[in-house]
Amino acid sequence: MLTLTYVLLWLAMVAYLVHLVYGGRWVGRVATSTTAIGWGLLTRGLVKRGLAAGHWPLTNRYEFALCFVWAIVTVYLLLEASWHERRAGAFVLAMALLVATYAVTRPADERAVAPLLPALRSVWLQVHVLTAMVGYGAFGVAAGLGLMRLVRRSSPGEGEQEERLPPGVEIERTMERAVALGFPWLTLSILTGAIWAQKAWGRYWGWDPKEIWALVTWLWYLLIMHVRPLRRWRGRRLAGLVMAGFGVVLFTFVGVPWLVRTVRLESLHGF
Repeated sequence: MLTLTYVLLWLAMVAYLVHLVYGGRWVGRVATSTTAIGWGLLTRGLVKRGLAAGHWPLTNRYEFALCFVWAIVTVYLLLEASWHERRAGAFVLAMALLVATYAVTRPADERAVAPLLPALRSVWLQVHVLTAMVGYGAFGVAAGLGLMRLVRRSSPGEGEQEERLPPGVEIERTMERAVALGFPWLTLSILTGAIWAQKAWGRYWGWDPKEIWALVTWLWYLLIMHVRPLRRWRGRRLAGLVMAGFGVVLFTFVGVPWLVRTVRLESLHGF
């Protein structure tokens, strides 16, 4: 499932790059179709995995990485359909492939379908992880658009590169829409996680490393939401903040568990 999806996403990114550099409506359609096929295969695989396990496939790092990729691609395809713009595809799929590469390198024992542990059998946990998935997916799309904005020079009309990319203002507006989509979902994830923590461990907040970095992520995107109206933070600065925010997201997802294992910090979070 993942291997074929992974290959298709790489092929789609290459097709999007060809469309970006050389144009051609048919190349853009091939890129979108390939992405949609990869999305369909990933969706089918996630459904089959969930049915085999008897629960939502969101209970370890491998499963969440798959759903993370699914969310990025889903948000992007919806964005492409509403924006009628394919030139962002290569940049956004680069973010999806970053997460997918992590997923394909997970060990076999983590990729195996396993029954849900009793401590994880809570509807609040499922809602907590599902909302995080949607928020992270939107932030992945925003980061791809941020990369696109950084590639584009500040002054329009300077060279051939500018003609290949949408106007900077248009990229920023769409990037801000993606951030605005992800922020409430991240907020819901933290709130539902607190409710689940109260039911599972008897406290809403315990300054667990994962909780701390979830808060850091939330504060980072809150900062973005507040500085975006300021003129001096427009353009490449805002795009840089958005890309750095996605770096914080990835560290919260991948870096914190690694830090917990390496430094032997106490944490109740499995991923």
